Amino acid sequence: MKDSELLKRLKKNDGLAFEELFRRYFTALHNYAKFYTGNSQLAEDLVHDVFYKIWELRRTLAIHISIKSYLYKSVHNNCIQHLRHLKVVKKHNKRQEARLEEALLMNRLYFETGISRLFEKEIGQLVESAISKLPEKTRDVFILSRSQYQKNSEIAKKMNVTEKTVEYHISRALIILKEDLKDYL
Repeated sequence: MKDSELLKRLKKNDGLAFEELFRRYFTALHNYAKFYTGNSQLAEDLVHDVFYKIWELRRTLAIHISIKSYLYKSVHNNCIQHLRHLKVVKKHNKRQEARLEEALLMNRLYFETGISRLFEKEIGQLVESAISKLPEKTRDVFILSRSQYQKNSEIAKKMNVTEKTVEYHISRALIILKEDLKDYL
């Protein structure tokens, strides 16, 4: 049966015509794709994709050249598209590797060169400055709570206020500090 007859039958939903087309061209197309990709399994997948698309589009398929030329051109395009995709993936992986190397370098610099101590000292000074700007009673409660690790009940007794008042001042201090230090923490 000629290719043109197979194509006509394929358009009429003839599964046997499709099978014949597949048997007739699969091996040659597989070898052609394998030449481009260097990978037998990948070549098989790319050829299967072409035949799948032909089956899916069988009713509206408009081939103006020989079916053989159409199949080879389709496999060729699939191979090129796949190779371009691999190129993009490779480029992306190189960028990711560069970012990882940069992150590792920054991490090493941060921890091994004392930069971390510099940042800790600088942030510590910023926190101290922000605490010093708190209202007096709020600052005193906050220091007793966070720096001297006293319980709310102990602070309440020491300052002659209720525990709720202590909780209020701690909450107020945290809100003010978060706002003052938002650019740093």
